[in-house]
Amino acid sequence: MSSEPSTVPAGREAWRRTLQVRERFLAAGDPDRLPPVTCGVRREIVLSWRRSLLSGVDPAGTDLPRDEEAALPERLMNAAGPVVDRLACQLTGMPVWSFLADRECRLVRYVVGDRALIPRLEARGAVAGARFGEDMVGTNGLGTAVERQQPFIVAGSEHFRAHESEATTVGAPVRDPVTGRLVGLLNVNCPYRLTNGLLVPFISEFARSIEARLLAQSSAASRVMLDELLRVSRRYSLPVVAVSADLFLATTAAVRMLDGADPELLRQWARSGTARDRERTATLQLAGDRAVTARRLPLSELAGRGAALVILAPCAEPPARARPRQRSFSRERLLGQLEKAATARLPVLVTGERGTGKTLLARGLHERAAGSGQLTVLDAADHELATGEWTSQLNTALADPRRTVVLRHLDCLRPGLAGSAARLAQTAQARLVATATGPAAGHPALASLTELFPVVLHVPPLRDRRADVPALVAEIIAELRPEPPRPRCSAQALAVLADGAWPGNVRQLRQVIATALVRSMSGDITVDDLPAGYAGAGRARAPSRLEQAERQALLGALRDAEWDTEAAARELGISRATIYRKLRQHGIGRPAVAGRNRVGTDTR
Repeated sequence: MSSEPSTVPAGREAWRRTLQVRERFLAAGDPDRLPPVTCGVRREIVLSWRRSLLSGVDPAGTDLPRDEEAALPERLMNAAGPVVDRLACQLTGMPVWSFLADRECRLVRYVVGDRALIPRLEARGAVAGARFGEDMVGTNGLGTAVERQQPFIVAGSEHFRAHESEATTVGAPVRDPVTGRLVGLLNVNCPYRLTNGLLVPFISEFARSIEARLLAQSSAASRVMLDELLRVSRRYSLPVVAVSADLFLATTAAVRMLDGADPELLRQWARSGTARDRERTATLQLAGDRAVTARRLPLSELAGRGAALVILAPCAEPPARARPRQRSFSRERLLGQLEKAATARLPVLVTGERGTGKTLLARGLHERAAGSGQLTVLDAADHELATGEWTSQLNTALADPRRTVVLRHLDCLRPGLAGSAARLAQTAQARLVATATGPAAGHPALASLTELFPVVLHVPPLRDRRADVPALVAEIIAELRPEPPRPRCSAQALAVLADGAWPGNVRQLRQVIATALVRSMSGDITVDDLPAGYAGAGRARAPSRLEQAERQALLGALRDAEWDTEAAARELGISRATIYRKLRQHGIGRPAVAGRNRVGTDTR
């Protein structure tokens, strides 16, 4: 069996194969239906396509969004200037171009090997402020390097947008060598025919040169603090921080230990002594009723007046006080309704947009069930299983009264299996929960099957239950960082997240939090740690009259076409990709299974 490819595709045959996989994925219009691992496309690329689709990027788009009011990062530009000049000399005469971008993937400066490229780049909009984030233009060397937090190459038809399919783009992050935070990116681009894996180390070396200049331009005091921090951390193998009037540095172990306001507490304690104090030790109370033994070591005057190192060691914690736990009220209410139906052995159909957490809700029911047996999840959209094999699995699972059976994507079940599934559901001994995103595609057999579910619960999209965002964020962080102390999300970052449109719902929220945790280096998540496109998100605004009219026209065409998106797209004179983007933009989801009254619908 072929394994997942890990090399960069080169050659026209590889280009065509990748293009076919991408077109099939986009034609499905469903971010959950990923191409199989054996499709011949790198998994990193497939997951990037998925993020791009969730972000509403138009694969047929050609424009470069621009942030005209973005402030130029002077420190990055000063450090990168000579390096980019040297890169330009290396590229002279070649059909290659390079971008320097800030941490939000906004273009700062570009250089070209062949000056004939300049009119083409500028005509396309490659000017200061042009945005290359994945959420803006889809899979590309710059934006995907940010999402993956490492140098990355995107070759030819691996790009999400067809317009970039004849280019290869490579991006390399540039980090502040003192704080470790992302400050910018450098990339190199060339025609696909020149694709070579050596482009990654080539551009990475220039990125490292920029980082070296950033370090050289740092103040002498910060370099002294960094050197001492590294020396002491290696000696003691304990969490260490360095503090001064305007700088706070921490080892990775210290970042994981500290929480909330702990850094400011340490700063105040460390700077409360005089420079003549050779050493002092105290027990400090951190957030969450945690206690540490803090040992202060003063630094020389070269690090700044009052600068010091603090070595931290956990100590016996006081009795923990119960802390209020954030709860997702919609989820709790739906779980309660699910439990009632399960106790009565009533099959339940859970509807809602993709990514709203329907399957997770069913898993929550299983975890709460007393004496719960095995959990079996069958995907009705899995067309690779033979009919007899699929029916046999369902029959075995439904015959066990201690088992919970989750039948995902019921509305995608092959009509030929609907009769068998209906007969088995009528005699089910297990707790049976099915999920669906919309009506049964007009197939009478599927409609008859869904009618066998007497209880229908609707999970609202995340945009309609913004009050649940803080609890969901806490749950996601706990899942991704199970070991305490766990990072938190600042109030400002939570406010930005709560205002999001979330076309990908809870699944998209999880991706954003996972990315923010990487960018925050496992510390507290701030607005600056959110992926490009979220950090600058403003508060929700009322739609304009033009937007309202567009939404009404879209809804009217969809209703007339009975929610056949392809027919609606023809009626409106737009592509199917554009209609999917408009659906996400206006927050329009397919209606839940129709044709009968809904029981226990959660509308908040």
